[in-house]
Amino acid sequence: MTEPGTVVPPAPGLWSPLEDERGLSVKASADDGIRINGELIDGEAKLYWLSLDGPTVAAFPDGSEGIVFSYDGTKFALQIWNSEAERARRFDHIATFEYDSKWVVPARIKEPRNGRTVAISHHRDPVAIEVPVAAEVVLTIDEHYYVLQGTAHEGQLSLPFRDQTSGSESYGAGRVLDLELTGPDAVRIGDVAFVDLNRARLLPCAFSAAWNCPLPPSENMLPLELRAGERWPVDEAGQPLTDA
Repeated sequence: MTEPGTVVPPAPGLWSPLEDERGLSVKASADDGIRINGELIDGEAKLYWLSLDGPTVAAFPDGSEGIVFSYDGTKFALQIWNSEAERARRFDHIATFEYDSKWVVPARIKEPRNGRTVAISHHRDPVAIEVPVAAEVVLTIDEHYYVLQGTAHEGQLSLPFRDQTSGSESYGAGRVLDLELTGPDAVRIGDVAFVDLNRARLLPCAFSAAWNCPLPPSENMLPLELRAGERWPVDEAGQPLTDA
């Protein structure tokens, strides 16, 4: 969202970027029914990306909620979630591959080339942005080496990837593996550590098209069937929710 006074269907009001703040402003009348922190908005109010800056959730009269999304901390957009949407009502559980210790593999954490970036596009924004590579992770699987480019996000090394199960046995847009960058389990440049690929999780957009999640860069396309971790969200009958 770059233009002031933007309409973001189905949310009411006019939404604009905040100057020098991390979030959005909204102009609305009381008839629009927007509430932030329980207060009915009649005029202008602010919605923030991070709770340390201020309120982060807007409630709309149809029962949906809006939050501020950002992939780089400089550009912000409104995301809308409705827990009563048909897809959300159908969701029952997350299907996973059966746990297998073969997918706990050694990994070398390498320092990337100076200034190295990867082009990351997003679920609802095909225009890729260049994101700095925080580390390269070299996985050893069945005596073969595979390299994933990792980016830093909220204290974690994020490794979004696709593999040869994507779209057939798991969510088509890919999955992500997170490694800690802080705390007792943190990985550091130069480490050799065991990485549990059974912990690969779904991207947020697997659950709702409202989420503008980052998609795996071309460098993170694995030429193998990685049957580990989460596969896709399913309904009560075990059918994948692939219609978002």
